[in-house]
Amino acid sequence: MKNIMHRLITGVVAILLLPSCSGFLDTAPSNATSKETAFRTLRDAGLAINGVYRGIKREDFYGGYMVMMGDNRGDDLQPRVSSSGYKIDLYAFRYTSENLNNWEIWNRCYNTIMKVNDILAAWEGVPAIGASQIAQKNDIKGQALAIRAFTYFDLARAYGYPYLKDQGASLGAVLLTKTVTPTEALDIPRSTVAETYALVLADLQEALPLLFKPATLTEAQAAANPAQDLPGKRGKMNYWGAKMLQARVNLYMGQWQNAYAAATEVIKNSPYRLASNTEYLDYLKMQGGMETIFELLVGLGVEDMDDNNNYSAVYAQLWHAGNGRGTLIPTQDWLDLMAEDPDDVRGKVISKGDGASGSTWIRKFPGTDSRDFSHNDPRIFRLAEAYLIAAEAALAIGNQGEANTYLDVIRKRANPKNETITCTLDEILKERRKEFIGEGHRFFDMMRLGKKITRKGGFHFATQVYEAPESYDWSYFKVVLPISRSARLLQPSLQQNPNYSD
Repeated sequence: MKNIMHRLITGVVAILLLPSCSGFLDTAPSNATSKETAFRTLRDAGLAINGVYRGIKREDFYGGYMVMMGDNRGDDLQPRVSSSGYKIDLYAFRYTSENLNNWEIWNRCYNTIMKVNDILAAWEGVPAIGASQIAQKNDIKGQALAIRAFTYFDLARAYGYPYLKDQGASLGAVLLTKTVTPTEALDIPRSTVAETYALVLADLQEALPLLFKPATLTEAQAAANPAQDLPGKRGKMNYWGAKMLQARVNLYMGQWQNAYAAATEVIKNSPYRLASNTEYLDYLKMQGGMETIFELLVGLGVEDMDDNNNYSAVYAQLWHAGNGRGTLIPTQDWLDLMAEDPDDVRGKVISKGDGASGSTWIRKFPGTDSRDFSHNDPRIFRLAEAYLIAAEAALAIGNQGEANTYLDVIRKRANPKNETITCTLDEILKERRKEFIGEGHRFFDMMRLGKKITRKGGFHFATQVYEAPESYDWSYFKVVLPISRSARLLQPSLQQNPNYSD
């Protein structure tokens, strides 16, 4: 019966049943979280938080689905005709409340949130003696809060309309900040996007002073450690990762001054640095590279974070290597954009005409694992994003000079011969297209600003087996996912998004 319920219950009720009835995981010690054993020692508490990261990097969250939601629904990547499953479902907006693929991320997010809530509930009982252990204990709580903020932000992006469309009045997430019973969960309706974002920012505000904060390296330290693979950085949310999330959330809300302050703090005070033009391609292969602030560990042999089964499904789709995985190719529109500047280093990731299909591929994240390029850590926050957030926010608050400066850094990293230009929103969005293809930004960038996406050129539309909308903006009801019919039947208080039927 328990297995049947696990397969069928698709809403919050199912997610609550799993951690409430069986604990986080039934096995110990590695990557396991159990209410009976997790907090007997500080190490056990650390293993509990590691178990949360394991879920985030699964294919139904940042191992694939969340990233593809930002890329497949945009105008820079497209699936091949032979594609199937959620790759084409997302591209063609072919999801309904009956389609199982559209709510996997809902389940994963609430599984993550409830694990976090159980950690927070038990946190006081973690034994800690001395300043060092107390700092470690605080960092665990800070990570838990930051991960909950991160997860709720993505729930709002996936299931709620963009904040600036209606100032957050649309339906957002079901807000659960403590462990509740399945019966209690039945009476909790969805909150608004504004309320969801308010919880995100409150969690970050509480998390920041608790989190490990890597300091800026001295010149000598930087020279001795060029990758800047700092202790506590790879695979974990630290102070700077939470600060980047704060910058991104405020950007989505149009809180420009706050976005500018958070982004510039990361630029000026964090120990990370941009890869140079000559380092850029090698950086894309690295785990723990110099400008990666937060990434998820999917390679083998990565301490307690490894389950020997994780890989980046999205990177596997981007790079065809004769193994049949690659299904996503760049659009002709994006290729034309990159062709405007043949010396842009970011265009060097394009591989033309390889393989039997003759398709053009993006080999952006080749990885370091000898077995497979798909064992390359998904990048969640990179320093390049801080520069482009700072540029956009500075422009919005009327600081043209600062906007020019921050945009200029990214343009000249891409091609040192680029001249300084007057920063505009269109130029920022152009640089974001070039910089972040394959990282899940494009669709969300256009929707958060109320911009229209128009797919043009190359493979698209009516001549193909699968038709997809050619042009759409935030008024199109399918820019948000539906709540599954199964979840609504089990929890009537779970309101459906507009224009979807059960």
